[in-house]
Amino acid sequence: MTVTIDVIETQPLWGTFERHREHLFDQFRIVPWVADSGLAPEDLARAVDDYLAAHPDEPRVVQKANVLRIIMTRGQIALDPLDWYADKLNHGHLVAKLNRRWLREAESTVIRQEAGWFHTAYRIGLAKGGLDTGHVSPGWENMFRGGLSGLIAQARAQREAAGDGATPEQLAFWEALEIVYSAAIALSRRFAALAYQLADRYPEHRARLVAVARVCDQVPERAPRTLHEALQFAWFMHELIEMEGERVRSAGHFDRLFLPYYTADLAAGRLTRDQAKELIKHLWFKHYARTRGRENGKNYCLGGQYRDGSEVVNELTYLALEAYEELGTPDPKLSVRFTPNTPDTLYRRVADLIRRGQSAFVLMNDVPAVEALVKRGKTVEDARAYLPIGCYEPAVDGKEVGCTMNLTLNLAKALEYALHDGRDVLSGQQIGPHTGELSTVTTFEALYDAYTTQLDTILDRCVRYIAAHEHEWPRINPSPLIAGTIDDCIARGKDIGQGGAHYNAVGCVGMGLANVVDGLLALQQAVFEEGRFTLAEVVAALDANFRGHEPMRQYLLNRVPKWGNNDPRSDALARRIADHYCAKVHTYSNARGGPCQAALFSLDYQWRLGRATAALPDGRKARESLSPGVGAMTGRDRAGVTALLQSVTQLDFTQTPNGSVLDVTLHPSAVSGEEGLAAFVALIKRFFAQGGYAIQFNVFDVATLREAQRHPERHASLQIRVTGWSVYFTALSAHEQEQFIARYAHTG
Repeated sequence: MTVTIDVIETQPLWGTFERHREHLFDQFRIVPWVADSGLAPEDLARAVDDYLAAHPDEPRVVQKANVLRIIMTRGQIALDPLDWYADKLNHGHLVAKLNRRWLREAESTVIRQEAGWFHTAYRIGLAKGGLDTGHVSPGWENMFRGGLSGLIAQARAQREAAGDGATPEQLAFWEALEIVYSAAIALSRRFAALAYQLADRYPEHRARLVAVARVCDQVPERAPRTLHEALQFAWFMHELIEMEGERVRSAGHFDRLFLPYYTADLAAGRLTRDQAKELIKHLWFKHYARTRGRENGKNYCLGGQYRDGSEVVNELTYLALEAYEELGTPDPKLSVRFTPNTPDTLYRRVADLIRRGQSAFVLMNDVPAVEALVKRGKTVEDARAYLPIGCYEPAVDGKEVGCTMNLTLNLAKALEYALHDGRDVLSGQQIGPHTGELSTVTTFEALYDAYTTQLDTILDRCVRYIAAHEHEWPRINPSPLIAGTIDDCIARGKDIGQGGAHYNAVGCVGMGLANVVDGLLALQQAVFEEGRFTLAEVVAALDANFRGHEPMRQYLLNRVPKWGNNDPRSDALARRIADHYCAKVHTYSNARGGPCQAALFSLDYQWRLGRATAALPDGRKARESLSPGVGAMTGRDRAGVTALLQSVTQLDFTQTPNGSVLDVTLHPSAVSGEEGLAAFVALIKRFFAQGGYAIQFNVFDVATLREAQRHPERHASLQIRVTGWSVYFTALSAHEQEQFIARYAHTG
């Protein structure tokens, strides 16, 4: 169908977002499904079951493609006349249920032994992990270049070129691509037809509905030509890929990806700056309407550099920040990349937003991020094109399947096991290897060796479990929708779970670093240097959770240097521990032919895994939270934020290609006024200049949080950065609020 792109009318289309905001907030909760547009979920489920029963021997990827086809071509759809985007497909989460069924089959058969061990590991607070299909990003530019019809043409060309030399797996993969992309095009045409129908039914919204119909006639079949088409294409594929079974944890390098469409629209007079901003707000608000603030946020990237090293920051960067400010929601979240050439204007704009309460930012330093990726085999050009996936875990845009959260490992458990000959204290199970009774540990180096032996052995077992899952990925969750967008999958005829992507990584996240540093240093000083306590006495106190041993606990807490205070001994030990962990992770390869990559952060696992961790020699009691991020244990960075930054930047972040982050809380008085803003910017720049990787901020005082507890209605918009995402403080439970306040009470 040939479409003429007209100048979009200025009234009554535009300037209505705030008027309709409450209605749009309910767009995923109250959906006007068109009954005769397709099958309801229960009928779709029967159609899917009938297909699977009739085709039990088809390759799994073809089965998955046909299930998606049935849903996209036969499921009910809906459109909202007040919405600029077409996205409502009543799929009933049927694909997610199918993926879970296939996962259960794998865990009960081929990976049963490893799965049993790892389920125990999670229950006792040692580790969380498995097959990570939740940290991916499609190849946005590959999709945009020729539309889905272009990807279909590529798959056909590869099949023809391979001829008789193609394997059955390759043929199945290329067939699956054609099935799903043809179905996606058909779905978009269904949306276009519905939009035209609704335009006749709702003449007061005709202009918008016709615009939506024209956009759906163009994309995703063909390449987008306008900002509206590009945004619809991206959102449409986001929704379909998430339905397929992957969490799209990066929605793209926004100011780089969409700039050509934005500038072309302005030049042609198709959009004004404010109209473009309204399109962005409508799209970004969908994320918050979908999660209602209860999930960990969708990541958009701003700033950074192009593949040739030139600066990305442009007019769209600032328009996006303006839209974000006006939305005032914690979802989506923004990752802002900084280079040595980033203009001060961007530093000041972002810092100002943060100090005024919009905390859903992570600030990333391109210098160590790019170098870390290059060290793990990426070209420098590809490394410059990284996207923060999830929270702050980088992967090469359009070329890498990073699986950045395959493993989260509690480093403090290795210290617990080193002090108990491999025994998990709270469960009583023998989890780690036998590294010797306490009587055999007579020097600090012997203790450190026991710690690293426990850590290395645990890592071996965890990586084995991940590999077992990854071997089954093609059967657990075949992924043709996303795979065809990633470089080399079509050329190789391989799904992402088969190693089809250009780069294939596995993320291994270490958390609780500060507890290990503080605990080992406490034992080094109090036991092996001063002889104040014997090792047996300390372990007895730990086993008693310090009951009857409070003087010892106070000594360990307050008389031994703590990580995060610019103390040379603790800083050196932190570097030693972190270097060992990263080096060990980097000895492993994954089942898809790529490397395992180290990270140091915690997300919310300092609470989850901390609840099952015994008392530690740093003075932390059993079941309390572990240390957050890559910084000091809560309340122990007593020398101030400058000292904290000095300690953290002693670590080598070029050894954490899977990411890291420092959490910093500032009192509002420290960043108020022009002088405070300048100081805030200087702090960020100092962290980056010293080699820091990523940093995120909260700016508040505890009194404000207490006031919000008493009068939540007065503080409904109070955002806090919980970990890799932000939430409204008043949306937390009372227990979660108290945990958060306790974490930051020392800031005043």
